[in-house]
Amino acid sequence: MKKVVYNQFGNVDVLEMMEAEMPAVKKGMLLIKVKAAAINPVDWKMREGQLKFMTGRKFPQGLGLEFAGIVEKVGRGVANYKVGDEVFGTANHSLAEYVVAKEKNIWRKPANVSFEQASTIPVVGECAFNVFDKLIAVKKGSEVLINGATGGIGMYVTQIAKQRGAIVTAVVSPKGIALVQKWGVDFVVNYREIDILTAGKQYGVVVELSDKLLFKQAKAIMKPTATYVASLPIPLEILSGLVNNLFSSKKYKLLGTPVKPAYMAALANDAANGAIDIVIGKAYPLTAFKEAYAETAHGKFVGKVVFTVA
Repeated sequence: MKKVVYNQFGNVDVLEMMEAEMPAVKKGMLLIKVKAAAINPVDWKMREGQLKFMTGRKFPQGLGLEFAGIVEKVGRGVANYKVGDEVFGTANHSLAEYVVAKEKNIWRKPANVSFEQASTIPVVGECAFNVFDKLIAVKKGSEVLINGATGGIGMYVTQIAKQRGAIVTAVVSPKGIALVQKWGVDFVVNYREIDILTAGKQYGVVVELSDKLLFKQAKAIMKPTATYVASLPIPLEILSGLVNNLFSSKKYKLLGTPVKPAYMAALANDAANGAIDIVIGKAYPLTAFKEAYAETAHGKFVGKVVFTVA
């Protein structure tokens, strides 16, 4: 099978397509023919070597954390799926023609949700739920700033925030304005025209999804007891943020992705009934892996970028 890997840390040029052995299907696991795999910012942070504490230094290393596809083979002890089922889920190195996943890490794909849309749900959808169920207490009237509101995580965070009754200010590029208006946000800030740091408004929650608004900067627009949520900060900021929490009422929190079956079921249901609008900014063929990562790293698209796998 074909699989995207890298044999050293670096830019997109270190990526290559290799012919790999079909993964073994152990007890409690399933072999899945991948139909779509989503791109996440953590992919290029791993590839660049920013997350060696997670990935280690052994090569080759693969990319991809979430996918959607069709069950090809079922391991011993798997009770809820059979060959031919359409599923989505999480697994390391999902940027491949086939992936092996644990039964507990996959869910049924709704029939009216495409493979491309379903592949975006597990990681970024989970992140969005965690913002509101684990990190911050958002209720009707809470003032929330979302920086990067139309990105892969942003589209989920923005829509869930509105569902929870928050007053949402969305910071977007010009091409994202119509989309956040469609989602019903209360205020739209075009970052090319307005500097949110000097706009004169403060917020109870700042959700940073663009990798550009640092905590030390965001403090200027945070209310006295506000919370800042970081998606992919540099390690040094994590340390300074945790130290800050010991002495300041303006809190720093780090977004994580502990997968919960209830979250996945809710997200799949919301996608199926239209309560969550899943936007695919672009779908690349798997063979265009270098082009895809080169373009998505610059925030060129609204919504989620995915690979389609034949």
